[in-house]
Amino acid sequence: MNDTHSLQSRVNTNYLPLVETDIEKSGDPSPTCLRFLDGRDFNVNSRRPQYQEVDGTVSQMTSYAPLQSDIATAVSLAATVTRVAAMERGGISPKGLSQAISSWPPSPRHFTRKSDVVVIYLTLFATFSIDYFSAALTGSIVWETGDRLIPGTVPLTNITRGIGGKDISGYFLYTFSQDWVMAAGTASANVAWGALQSNTNSDMTEPATRYRRVMKGAQYLSTNSTLANVTMPYFALDAFEWVPEPLKVLTKQQMLLFSDYNQSSPYFSFLGIGGPLPDRAPWGPPHTPVLGEPHTVSETRLLSFRNYTIDPGSQVKLLSVSFRALDNYTDCFAIANITYRAGATMCHNCKLISPTVLEAQPPFSLIGDSLTSMALGLAPALGTNLFFSNYSIPLNYGTRKNLAIEMTSRGYQAAWAAFADVYAPEWDNTTVKIALPTLRATIIRWRVDLWVLLHLYTRAVFTKSDGRLVSDPWQPGTEIRDDGMLILELDEAGQRSVQVKRESGLLRHKFDSLPVQHRTPWTP
Repeated sequence: MNDTHSLQSRVNTNYLPLVETDIEKSGDPSPTCLRFLDGRDFNVNSRRPQYQEVDGTVSQMTSYAPLQSDIATAVSLAATVTRVAAMERGGISPKGLSQAISSWPPSPRHFTRKSDVVVIYLTLFATFSIDYFSAALTGSIVWETGDRLIPGTVPLTNITRGIGGKDISGYFLYTFSQDWVMAAGTASANVAWGALQSNTNSDMTEPATRYRRVMKGAQYLSTNSTLANVTMPYFALDAFEWVPEPLKVLTKQQMLLFSDYNQSSPYFSFLGIGGPLPDRAPWGPPHTPVLGEPHTVSETRLLSFRNYTIDPGSQVKLLSVSFRALDNYTDCFAIANITYRAGATMCHNCKLISPTVLEAQPPFSLIGDSLTSMALGLAPALGTNLFFSNYSIPLNYGTRKNLAIEMTSRGYQAAWAAFADVYAPEWDNTTVKIALPTLRATIIRWRVDLWVLLHLYTRAVFTKSDGRLVSDPWQPGTEIRDDGMLILELDEAGQRSVQVKRESGLLRHKFDSLPVQHRTPWTP
């Protein structure tokens, strides 16, 4: 054995008790637990939550699930338990930590290798910061709102839709029937669109792809619950182009539509906005005593829209119309060519975006429906009603084109739903899945990775090339093999001393040049 000892051994091993705890903790299961939690849902208020069925009865989950607070506590506890266990196996005790803090590392002038200065100070920084950085584990979990779907035991019944052959002659014979349909359509649209406005232009799409209807009997279901199969109105715009010269495309019969004041006309009031123009007067649904067979409509038609400004970049002439009934009041209209497809769609797993408001989820498939033509005929008048109510107008629509597209789509959907609810020839049933609110764990991985790297760094610095950890010189009887040998002993006064076997006075001189500090007995 070489009986000499170099200063490098003392520099690299004197502060080992500070990092022994961290070396042990490098196998901490906390990072693994955090990655396991990523993307999983946990309950909010109860480990066995209750929920309401379609009919209002209260049910309860049959199994237990942890709360979000349980997970946060478990992660923190895992790090704490591992840290305590590591200290019990030989890590530094609080008393030893106090002693280490009182013994600052040697000044740079005492290092024979200047690179050791950087290594030792970086290591001390990592060692002391790890325990404080442990809070980053629980702070690495971001909790986002989510939901868990539970199959309901009670189906939703009495879902209306149109069917061919149904007698609807009362709509054309009685004014109150028309008022009823108009009021039902306006009310349902205000519920479906008024309370769920968007502050962005995200819903201003071409074609419009948000289809909603109000579901009777779904008031007890929680938001984000889903219905298995429901028929929904469908209106998709394929093309839209303003007409530069309106007088060149409008027929004489269509010009009369601007002076039509019947109840189904969008211009029953001088503030009406407009809609798809029929080929001839009057406005309104086709006069038929019974509903026809299910059908779709795919066509190109002129659309009128009351307008006072032109969208930027458009070269369009506005149509001026004088209303003699209003003392020769003159108003302006823009005319557009629109190509659209209308009918219905069978929505699978439709989502309740608020109590009673159902929104179709893509993909969409156009299917025929007996109410298609009736809804198209009533859409312009209903669009005017929505405009009057001022609840269902899209916010921040941007351009008049976007407003015309969205009001036409919403008018059709409201008219379809109104006819289905008032003249309900068919009742459907569907199963439901009830949404329970949860919190979803999302892990900020870089924080966890940094936490692990701090531990791996201390392990790498204080591990020998053969994979064995450097021994602790503060433990009596420890031998350190480098250029010499250190033997630590306790004297009668309880002080620790170092016996050095040396061969040259030069090495002894280097060792003695370090400041000597007497230590009190230290117990790990």
